[in-house]
Amino acid sequence: MAAKVTHRTTDPSQDKLDVLAVLVFENEKPSARPGLEGLLGNAAAVEKNGDFKGKAREQVLLYPQNGAKAERVLLAGLGKREKASLEAVRKAVGGIVTKAIAIKVKSVGIMLSGWQVESALDGAFVAAAAAEAAVLAGYKFERHKTSSAEGEESEDGVTRVAKKEAPDIAVSVYSSKKVRRAPAAVELAVLVSESANLARDIANEPANHGTPTRLAKAATDAGAQAGFKVTILERADAKKLGMGAFLSVAAGTEEPCKFIVMEYEPPEGTRGVAKRGAHVLVGKGITFDSGGISIKPADKMWEMKFDKSGGCAVIGIMHAVARAKLPLKVIGIVPATENLPSGTATKPGDVVAAMSGKTIEIQNTDAEGRLILADGLCYAARYEPVTVIDMATLTGACVVALGEVRAGVMGTDEQLLADLKACGDHTGERVWPLPLDDDYGEHIKSDAADIKNLGRAGHAGAISAGYFLKHFAPPKAKWAHLDIAGTAWVTDGGRGYVGKGATGFGVRLAFEYLKRKSGKGSPATKAQAKAK
Repeated sequence: MAAKVTHRTTDPSQDKLDVLAVLVFENEKPSARPGLEGLLGNAAAVEKNGDFKGKAREQVLLYPQNGAKAERVLLAGLGKREKASLEAVRKAVGGIVTKAIAIKVKSVGIMLSGWQVESALDGAFVAAAAAEAAVLAGYKFERHKTSSAEGEESEDGVTRVAKKEAPDIAVSVYSSKKVRRAPAAVELAVLVSESANLARDIANEPANHGTPTRLAKAATDAGAQAGFKVTILERADAKKLGMGAFLSVAAGTEEPCKFIVMEYEPPEGTRGVAKRGAHVLVGKGITFDSGGISIKPADKMWEMKFDKSGGCAVIGIMHAVARAKLPLKVIGIVPATENLPSGTATKPGDVVAAMSGKTIEIQNTDAEGRLILADGLCYAARYEPVTVIDMATLTGACVVALGEVRAGVMGTDEQLLADLKACGDHTGERVWPLPLDDDYGEHIKSDAADIKNLGRAGHAGAISAGYFLKHFAPPKAKWAHLDIAGTAWVTDGGRGYVGKGATGFGVRLAFEYLKRKSGKGSPATKAQAKAK
């Protein structure tokens, strides 16, 4: 199922809709809004009785009068006006689309015109945020479900039920003609959110379907669709290149490992193409993580199908960048393998060499993500990159520190970290900087090799993992590491506009960063920054 989102500047009261949604700030009467005459039905009674106050995520369904064309009107609360933010819009719209799906309607209109919040938030940004939330909230991963409807009994007496895809829901975002940039902003927001959903599709696949081979095929298919080159390096190629860290993780599985390289070059004649270097993204592609010989507890091990989320996000980012034709050279690298125990698996205490020649003592085979990223970062150096950003579901320590609200970010360039934080605040994929002082390097000193893959128990686990990666980041590039372990998937009821399963975290964040670097995007105004 998916939401098909379009932008309109027409009067929503004149369109035939199953649901027209109106966003309302707390304690502001919707019945006083211009342009809603005859649409709100019993809104006055609802206001008088206090049944709807406009609090964040609050909703009430009304039935229009006077021959209105919308069958239903849904009031959706935004919370206090002084706390207006793009994220509040996303959460409200996510709730609208979720409600529409629950009551099985086919068309929804989201009314932004007449909202009168442009003094706090840019109208184009508001429209884009609404479109993002609609696309993301309309997503469901049901590829492996059969229909719940009754099937027909066959001749052998067995009832078989064929899978039926859920119908798409049409969502129209209405804003004023005065917001001239809104149509283009909505179009781009839909494009990027669809790429985020692509990342979610790949990440949600269980390990028997989402193997390294199929991850490589997903990247190849995305490249063919969007327009970027894909090269798949096999085990023999990795061995020739000296990728001992990557291959040490792949040693215990019979599934072939894949080292996925994606290259996007702007079309010939594109104006404003950067003359120097590339922007490289490296994503962790562990398609299933048992922990290897240092095996994990059985509880919730099924969630380790999501350990490929960083790599899936990189595929999604490349898909968005190529479809948007950003005037930048962008490279995506995804080392992909399973991490399983077997007679050939790497053992705790083994020493291996990364592509750079640096030796690593593997004290814990469950600290495998940093090993495959090490060779991914080494490979990135051949592109003489301007920036390198890696993203990975790397440490439980980051989840302890930041929970499911923010990803951790650390790196070698303060401006890059600040830019990523600003882009995260803008997109709702928020990050928080963690230190990377040289003193943390003491945590990964080894007696048997140059460094070890495990820090001190109970001490700065996310940071010591980041410091490990710093050893392999191209020294001339600005480098940042995103630990997305707490934000990559949801197992509870969801987060406003992203439901259960993979979230696609990192796609919208990294695209916003690259868009700004390309000159196609501009930072939020001071008023907008305050509103967040």
